[in-house]
Amino acid sequence: TWPLPEGRIEAFLQSCDRVLVLEEGEPLLEGSVRALAQKCGCKARIDGKDETLTVLGEYSTTLVLRRVADYLDCPCPVKASSPVVRELPVRPPNLCAGCSHRAVYYAVRHTFGDDAYYSSDIGCYTLGMLPPLRMADFLVCMGSSVSAGSGFARASGKPVVAFIGDSTFFHSGMTGLANAVFNKHDILVVILDNGTTAMTGHQPNPGMLQDILGEEAMHLDIESVVRGLGVTECVKVRSYNLKALHSALEDMRDKKGVRVIIAEEPCVLYARRRLKKAAAQVAYVAEQGADAQRCLEELACPAFYRNGEDVAVDENLCTGCMVCLQVAPKAFKARKRA
Repeated sequence: TWPLPEGRIEAFLQSCDRVLVLEEGEPLLEGSVRALAQKCGCKARIDGKDETLTVLGEYSTTLVLRRVADYLDCPCPVKASSPVVRELPVRPPNLCAGCSHRAVYYAVRHTFGDDAYYSSDIGCYTLGMLPPLRMADFLVCMGSSVSAGSGFARASGKPVVAFIGDSTFFHSGMTGLANAVFNKHDILVVILDNGTTAMTGHQPNPGMLQDILGEEAMHLDIESVVRGLGVTECVKVRSYNLKALHSALEDMRDKKGVRVIIAEEPCVLYARRRLKKAAAQVAYVAEQGADAQRCLEELACPAFYRNGEDVAVDENLCTGCMVCLQVAPKAFKARKRA
Protein backbone atom coordinates (compact mmCIF):
# COMPACT_ATOMS: atom_id res chain seq x y z
CA THR A 1 0.00 0.00 0.00
CA TRP A 2 2.96 2.34 -0.11
CA PRO A 3 3.56 4.19 -2.32
CA LEU A 4 -0.21 4.54 -2.27
CA PRO A 5 -1.76 3.16 -5.51
CA GLU A 6 -3.87 6.28 -5.98
CA GLY A 7 -5.20 5.33 -9.43
CA ARG A 8 -6.51 1.95 -8.31
CA ILE A 9 -8.00 3.36 -5.09
CA GLU A 10 -9.69 6.23 -6.93
CA ALA A 11 -11.22 3.84 -9.47
CA PHE A 12 -12.48 1.68 -6.61
CA LEU A 13 -13.93 4.66 -4.72
CA GLN A 14 -15.79 5.87 -7.80
CA SER A 15 -17.68 2.56 -7.90
CA CYS A 16 -18.76 2.68 -4.25
CA ASP A 17 -21.28 4.52 -2.10
CA ARG A 18 -19.60 3.50 1.13
CA VAL A 19 -16.17 2.10 1.97
CA LEU A 20 -15.10 0.42 5.23
CA VAL A 21 -11.38 0.37 5.99
CA LEU A 22 -10.34 -2.46 8.30
CA GLU A 23 -6.87 -1.67 9.60
CA GLU A 24 -5.03 -2.64 12.78
CA GLY A 25 -3.11 0.01 14.68
CA GLU A 26 -3.16 3.65 13.68
CA PRO A 27 -5.61 4.66 10.88
CA LEU A 28 -2.88 5.44 8.34
CA LEU A 29 -4.57 3.91 5.30
CA GLU A 30 -7.97 5.21 6.41
CA GLY A 31 -6.63 8.76 6.59
CA SER A 32 -4.88 8.45 3.21
CA VAL A 33 -8.05 7.12 1.55
CA ARG A 34 -10.10 9.95 3.05
CA ALA A 35 -7.62 12.52 1.78
CA LEU A 36 -7.59 10.94 -1.68
CA ALA A 37 -11.41 10.87 -1.81
CA GLN A 38 -11.51 14.57 -0.99
CA LYS A 39 -8.79 15.32 -3.54
CA CYS A 40 -10.50 13.51 -6.43
CA GLY A 41 -14.03 14.59 -5.49
CA CYS A 42 -15.32 11.09 -4.73
CA LYS A 43 -18.66 11.08 -2.96
CA ALA A 44 -18.14 7.71 -1.28
CA ARG A 45 -18.43 7.76 2.50
CA ILE A 46 -15.25 6.48 4.19
CA ASP A 47 -15.60 4.64 7.52
CA GLY A 48 -13.03 2.91 9.70
CA LYS A 49 -12.20 3.04 13.39
CA ASP A 50 -15.02 3.10 15.92
CA GLU A 51 -15.69 1.96 19.48
CA THR A 52 -15.41 -1.70 18.40
CA LEU A 53 -12.29 -1.55 16.23
CA THR A 54 -9.94 0.87 17.94
CA VAL A 55 -6.22 1.62 17.57
CA LEU A 56 -5.52 -0.83 20.41
CA GLY A 57 -4.80 -4.54 20.18
CA GLU A 58 -5.21 -7.01 17.34
CA TYR A 59 -8.37 -7.61 15.33
CA SER A 60 -9.86 -11.06 15.78
CA THR A 61 -12.30 -12.66 13.34
CA THR A 62 -15.06 -12.08 15.87
CA LEU A 63 -14.31 -8.35 16.20
CA VAL A 64 -14.25 -7.89 12.43
CA LEU A 65 -17.54 -9.81 12.02
CA ARG A 66 -19.21 -7.60 14.63
CA ARG A 67 -17.95 -4.46 12.93
CA VAL A 68 -19.07 -5.60 9.47
CA ALA A 69 -22.46 -6.72 10.79
CA ASP A 70 -22.96 -3.34 12.44
CA TYR A 71 -21.78 -1.57 9.28
CA LEU A 72 -24.26 -3.51 7.12
CA ASP A 73 -26.99 -3.20 9.76
CA CYS A 74 -27.56 -6.94 9.92
CA PRO A 75 -27.45 -9.54 12.71
CA CYS A 76 -24.00 -10.68 13.71
CA PRO A 77 -23.52 -14.42 12.99
CA VAL A 78 -21.20 -14.74 15.99
CA LYS A 79 -22.67 -14.76 19.47
CA ALA A 80 -20.92 -13.27 22.46
CA SER A 81 -18.39 -15.57 24.06
CA SER A 82 -19.64 -17.68 26.95
CA PRO A 83 -18.00 -17.02 30.30
CA VAL A 84 -15.32 -19.50 31.33
CA VAL A 85 -16.92 -22.02 33.64
CA ARG A 86 -13.78 -22.95 35.54
CA GLU A 87 -10.65 -21.06 36.43
CA LEU A 88 -7.75 -21.65 34.06
CA PRO A 89 -4.17 -21.73 35.35
CA VAL A 90 -2.47 -18.36 35.21
CA ARG A 91 0.45 -18.26 32.76
CA PRO A 92 2.27 -14.96 33.23
CA PRO A 93 5.12 -13.79 30.97
CA ASN A 94 8.31 -15.49 32.05
CA LEU A 95 11.97 -15.60 31.12
CA CYS A 96 13.30 -18.92 29.80
CA ALA A 97 14.93 -21.37 32.16
CA GLY A 98 18.61 -20.45 32.36
CA CYS A 99 18.10 -17.00 30.83
CA SER A 100 21.05 -14.80 31.75
CA HIS A 101 18.72 -11.83 32.26
CA ARG A 102 17.26 -13.57 35.32
CA ALA A 103 20.67 -13.69 37.01
CA VAL A 104 21.27 -9.99 36.32
CA TYR A 105 17.84 -9.05 37.60
CA TYR A 106 18.34 -11.10 40.75
CA ALA A 107 21.62 -9.30 41.45
CA VAL A 108 20.14 -5.86 40.74
CA ARG A 109 17.13 -6.54 42.95
CA HIS A 110 19.42 -7.55 45.83
CA THR A 111 21.65 -4.51 45.32
CA PHE A 112 19.06 -1.75 44.83
CA GLY A 113 15.80 -3.27 46.10
CA ASP A 114 12.92 -0.80 45.94
CA ASP A 115 15.20 2.22 46.31
CA ALA A 116 15.58 2.67 42.54
CA TYR A 117 13.40 3.15 39.48
CA TYR A 118 13.80 0.48 36.82
CA SER A 119 13.52 1.62 33.22
CA SER A 120 12.98 -1.19 30.73
CA ASP A 121 13.06 -1.55 26.96
CA ILE A 122 11.80 -3.77 24.15
CA GLY A 123 13.23 -7.29 24.30
CA CYS A 124 13.22 -10.60 26.17
CA TYR A 125 14.22 -8.78 29.35
CA THR A 126 10.80 -7.09 29.44
CA LEU A 127 9.49 -10.48 30.61
CA GLY A 128 11.15 -9.78 33.98
CA MET A 129 8.63 -7.08 34.85
CA LEU A 130 6.47 -9.23 37.14
CA PRO A 131 7.20 -10.49 40.68
CA PRO A 132 9.47 -11.71 42.07
CA LEU A 133 12.02 -9.95 39.79
CA ARG A 134 9.97 -6.74 39.26
CA MET A 135 12.55 -5.16 36.96
CA ALA A 136 10.37 -2.74 34.97
CA ASP A 137 8.65 0.31 36.42
CA PHE A 138 7.99 1.81 33.00
CA LEU A 139 8.50 1.12 29.31
CA VAL A 140 7.69 3.62 26.56
CA CYS A 141 9.07 2.28 23.29
CA MET A 142 12.14 0.68 21.72
CA GLY A 143 15.28 2.52 22.75
CA SER A 144 13.56 4.59 25.43
CA SER A 145 15.03 3.01 28.55
CA VAL A 146 18.07 5.31 28.67
CA SER A 147 16.29 8.54 27.71
CA ALA A 148 13.16 7.93 29.80
CA GLY A 149 15.32 6.72 32.68
CA SER A 150 17.39 9.89 32.46
CA GLY A 151 14.23 11.95 32.77
CA PHE A 152 13.07 9.98 35.79
CA ALA A 153 16.48 10.39 37.43
CA ARG A 154 16.42 14.14 36.97
CA ALA A 155 12.78 14.54 38.05
CA SER A 156 12.85 12.19 41.04
CA GLY A 157 16.39 12.39 42.38
CA LYS A 158 16.28 8.63 43.00
CA PRO A 159 18.69 6.11 41.49
CA VAL A 160 17.61 4.81 38.09
CA VAL A 161 18.76 1.55 36.52
CA ALA A 162 17.99 1.32 32.80
CA PHE A 163 18.00 -2.03 30.99
CA ILE A 164 18.57 -2.44 27.27
CA GLY A 165 19.56 -5.42 25.13
CA ASP A 166 22.47 -5.58 22.72
CA SER A 167 20.36 -5.51 19.55
CA THR A 168 18.09 -2.76 20.93
CA PHE A 169 21.16 -0.77 21.91
CA PHE A 170 22.43 -0.85 18.33
CA HIS A 171 18.96 -0.28 16.94
CA SER A 172 17.98 2.80 18.93
CA GLY A 173 19.76 3.01 22.28
CA MET A 174 22.99 4.75 21.30
CA THR A 175 21.27 8.12 20.80
CA GLY A 176 19.78 8.02 24.31
CA LEU A 177 23.18 7.21 25.78
CA ALA A 178 24.82 10.07 23.86
CA ASN A 179 22.12 12.40 25.13
CA ALA A 180 22.64 11.21 28.72
CA VAL A 181 26.38 11.88 28.47
CA PHE A 182 25.82 15.28 26.85
CA ASN A 183 23.36 16.40 29.54
CA LYS A 184 25.35 14.87 32.41
CA HIS A 185 22.50 12.68 33.63
CA ASP A 186 22.87 10.44 36.66
CA ILE A 187 21.92 6.97 35.46
CA LEU A 188 23.18 3.39 35.52
CA VAL A 189 22.66 1.62 32.20
CA VAL A 190 22.83 -2.18 32.11
CA ILE A 191 23.32 -3.52 28.59
CA LEU A 192 22.10 -7.11 28.54
CA ASP A 193 24.31 -8.62 25.85
CA ASN A 194 23.08 -12.11 24.96
CA GLY A 195 24.76 -12.07 21.56
CA THR A 196 21.66 -12.11 19.38
CA THR A 197 18.23 -10.59 18.74
CA ALA A 198 16.61 -13.25 20.89
CA MET A 199 13.00 -12.15 21.30
CA THR A 200 12.09 -12.08 17.62
CA GLY A 201 13.99 -15.06 16.24
CA HIS A 202 17.77 -14.63 16.60
CA GLN A 203 18.22 -12.17 13.76
CA PRO A 204 21.76 -10.81 13.34
CA ASN A 205 22.86 -7.53 14.91
CA PRO A 206 26.19 -5.64 14.76
CA GLY A 207 27.35 -7.06 18.09
CA MET A 208 27.08 -10.74 17.19
CA LEU A 209 30.09 -13.01 16.97
CA GLN A 210 32.01 -12.49 13.75
CA ASP A 211 32.08 -16.19 12.83
CA ILE A 212 28.27 -16.13 12.85
CA LEU A 213 28.05 -12.94 10.81
CA GLY A 214 30.41 -14.21 8.13
CA GLU A 215 32.55 -12.19 5.76
CA GLU A 216 29.73 -9.92 4.59
CA ALA A 217 29.37 -8.07 7.90
CA MET A 218 31.51 -6.29 10.49
CA HIS A 219 31.44 -6.99 14.22
CA LEU A 220 31.04 -3.93 16.47
CA ASP A 221 32.26 -4.03 20.06
CA ILE A 222 29.69 -2.63 22.48
CA GLU A 223 32.25 -1.43 25.01
CA SER A 224 34.14 0.50 22.31
CA VAL A 225 30.89 2.14 21.20
CA VAL A 226 29.96 3.03 24.79
CA ARG A 227 33.36 4.58 25.51
CA GLY A 228 33.31 6.30 22.14
CA LEU A 229 30.09 8.04 23.20
CA GLY A 230 31.93 9.52 26.18
CA VAL A 231 31.15 7.07 28.97
CA THR A 232 34.18 6.65 31.21
CA GLU A 233 32.61 4.39 33.85
CA CYS A 234 32.09 1.14 31.92
CA VAL A 235 32.69 -2.46 32.98
CA LYS A 236 32.03 -5.91 31.51
CA VAL A 237 30.83 -8.85 33.62
CA ARG A 238 29.58 -12.35 32.96
CA SER A 239 25.88 -12.55 33.68
CA TYR A 240 26.05 -15.95 35.38
CA ASN A 241 28.76 -14.76 37.81
CA LEU A 242 26.67 -13.40 40.69
CA LYS A 243 29.72 -12.41 42.76
CA ALA A 244 31.14 -10.30 39.93
CA LEU A 245 27.70 -8.84 39.22
CA HIS A 246 27.17 -7.80 42.84
CA SER A 247 30.64 -6.26 42.97
CA ALA A 248 30.12 -4.25 39.77
CA LEU A 249 26.65 -3.10 40.83
CA GLU A 250 27.80 -1.99 44.27
CA ASP A 251 30.73 -0.12 42.76
CA MET A 252 28.52 1.66 40.21
CA ARG A 253 25.81 2.37 42.78
CA ASP A 254 28.19 4.59 44.75
CA LYS A 255 29.20 6.66 41.71
CA LYS A 256 27.49 9.49 39.87
CA GLY A 257 26.95 10.35 36.23
CA VAL A 258 26.43 7.97 33.34
CA ARG A 259 27.68 4.47 34.19
CA VAL A 260 27.38 1.37 32.04
CA ILE A 261 27.56 -2.32 32.95
CA ILE A 262 27.74 -4.73 30.02
CA ALA A 263 26.42 -8.11 31.18
CA GLU A 264 27.55 -10.78 28.72
CA GLU A 265 26.18 -14.30 28.32
CA PRO A 266 24.81 -15.99 25.19
CA CYS A 267 21.08 -16.58 24.96
CA VAL A 268 20.60 -20.20 26.09
CA LEU A 269 18.44 -21.08 23.08
CA TYR A 270 20.87 -19.44 20.66
CA ALA A 271 23.85 -21.09 22.33
CA ARG A 272 22.29 -24.52 21.96
CA ARG A 273 20.87 -24.14 18.46
CA ARG A 274 23.45 -22.03 16.63
CA LEU A 275 26.63 -22.12 18.70
CA LYS A 276 26.17 -25.83 19.48
CA LYS A 277 26.97 -25.24 23.15
CA ALA A 278 25.07 -26.97 25.93
CA ALA A 279 25.99 -27.56 29.57
CA ALA A 280 26.85 -31.13 30.45
CA GLN A 281 25.54 -30.70 34.00
CA VAL A 282 22.18 -29.96 35.57
CA ALA A 283 21.19 -28.73 39.02
CA TYR A 284 19.33 -30.75 41.61
CA VAL A 285 18.09 -30.10 45.13
CA ALA A 286 20.47 -31.74 47.58
CA GLU A 287 18.97 -30.30 50.76
CA GLN A 288 15.39 -29.20 51.34
CA GLY A 289 14.67 -26.27 53.62
CA ALA A 290 14.54 -22.50 53.82
CA ASP A 291 17.35 -21.90 51.30
CA ALA A 292 15.69 -24.01 48.63
CA GLN A 293 12.35 -22.28 49.23
CA ARG A 294 13.99 -18.85 49.11
CA CYS A 295 15.68 -19.65 45.81
CA LEU A 296 12.38 -20.87 44.38
CA GLU A 297 10.59 -17.70 45.44
CA GLU A 298 13.29 -15.15 44.57
CA LEU A 299 14.84 -16.64 41.43
CA ALA A 300 11.66 -18.31 40.14
CA CYS A 301 13.38 -20.30 37.39
CA PRO A 302 10.84 -22.24 35.26
CA ALA A 303 12.91 -25.37 35.79
CA PHE A 304 11.87 -25.33 39.48
CA TYR A 305 8.69 -27.09 40.54
CA ARG A 306 7.07 -28.26 43.73
CA ASN A 307 6.95 -31.95 44.52
CA GLY A 308 4.51 -31.88 47.39
CA GLU A 309 6.10 -29.54 49.90
CA ASP A 310 9.58 -30.02 48.45
CA VAL A 311 11.39 -28.05 45.76
CA ALA A 312 12.62 -29.97 42.73
CA VAL A 313 14.38 -29.26 39.42
CA ASP A 314 13.08 -30.51 36.09
CA GLU A 315 16.18 -31.88 34.37
CA ASN A 316 14.52 -31.50 30.95
CA LEU A 317 14.17 -27.74 31.50
CA CYS A 318 17.40 -27.07 33.41
CA THR A 319 20.04 -25.53 31.14
CA GLY A 320 22.94 -25.91 33.57
CA CYS A 321 23.47 -22.18 34.21
CA MET A 322 24.12 -22.99 37.88
CA VAL A 323 22.85 -19.66 39.16
CA CYS A 324 20.77 -21.47 41.77
CA LEU A 325 23.97 -23.01 43.18
CA GLN A 326 25.27 -19.48 43.79
CA VAL A 327 21.99 -18.29 45.34
CA ALA A 328 21.62 -21.29 47.67
CA PRO A 329 24.86 -23.35 47.62
CA LYS A 330 23.76 -25.64 50.44
CA ALA A 331 20.43 -26.49 48.84
CA PHE A 332 21.47 -26.97 45.20
CA LYS A 333 24.23 -29.12 43.70
CA ALA A 334 25.30 -30.10 40.19
CA ARG A 335 25.38 -33.51 38.57
CA LYS A 336 26.02 -34.89 35.11
CA ARG A 337 23.06 -34.66 32.76
CA ALA A 338 21.37 -38.03 32.32
